[in-house]
Amino acid sequence: MHVHNGTILSVTPKFPPETSPFYAPLLNDDDEVIHAFKWIHAKSAIRFLGKGFYNIGLDTLNAGRFSSATGYDSYASGLGSSSFGLRARTTAFGSFAAGRALTAGGNLSFAQGDFTVADGPNTISMGTNLSNNYQSGSFIFGHANGSAQNTSDNQFKSLFGGGYELYSNAALTIGMILSPGNNAWTVVSDVRKKENFLPVQGNRFLKSISKMPLTSWNYKGQTPNVSRHYGPMVQDFFKAFGTDAHGTIGTDTTINQADLDGVILVAIQELVKISDELEKENDDMATEVAMLRLKLSANKGRKAKISVGITVAKR
Repeated sequence: MHVHNGTILSVTPKFPPETSPFYAPLLNDDDEVIHAFKWIHAKSAIRFLGKGFYNIGLDTLNAGRFSSATGYDSYASGLGSSSFGLRARTTAFGSFAAGRALTAGGNLSFAQGDFTVADGPNTISMGTNLSNNYQSGSFIFGHANGSAQNTSDNQFKSLFGGGYELYSNAALTIGMILSPGNNAWTVVSDVRKKENFLPVQGNRFLKSISKMPLTSWNYKGQTPNVSRHYGPMVQDFFKAFGTDAHGTIGTDTTINQADLDGVILVAIQELVKISDELEKENDDMATEVAMLRLKLSANKGRKAKISVGITVAKR
């Protein structure tokens, strides 16, 4: 152990290259290994490292003030930065890295996982083979077999080939699912996860829809010439469909997509019912018209015979 001007250094003898977690002679990654502890008094920085010959993790000059580095071949050169793991590197103010072969290079960035890079300010990169691509305020999360990166500032991107399941209760009965390979959310709608069923009056739904104001509009903050929408106002929707015999449906500030779909299906079902009734009435009237035509034709035949009989009698 060595002590000099408040700096404490403890170094083991060299270990064989095979003890390195990155040992690969064909890639010239075959340095001998030492284990070391170092307290850098002048920078209030601490190191607990295994390192190869060329690693700078123990160098006082390259150590960030108030930084910490642990693991193998890791270093922390950013002010107040921390690195943990195998070749984990932090090079910017307040950056943090934990895992293997990863870098947190943006101010206040966070990298975690395997071969991930958080290289923009205020970024987060968590998973495998990911990068923020220097996009400020971005977040990338998941696993990529090749590589994946953010493409704009303040963007959230996630990659999960096994799909997504989001639930809003502990029983896992309320939520939505994005299945692997799909491009739209599926709402949980299993009858075994529902209760308190009530019938609905389709004619009332149709009347409510017929009276509901439907307009085109844009949200405040959107550019009107490129971000227009069609639809109802939630206050009108909630007034029409916001309650049933059991309680409240939705809120007066948001429209639940499942409720909107349900209202549409109820209305369509009622329209089908009306259409079927009109079709039956039309068929009945068509049958009645056909019968009247037969009667009319028969009456014309009888009149013709009577007319012929009268003419013969006159002769």
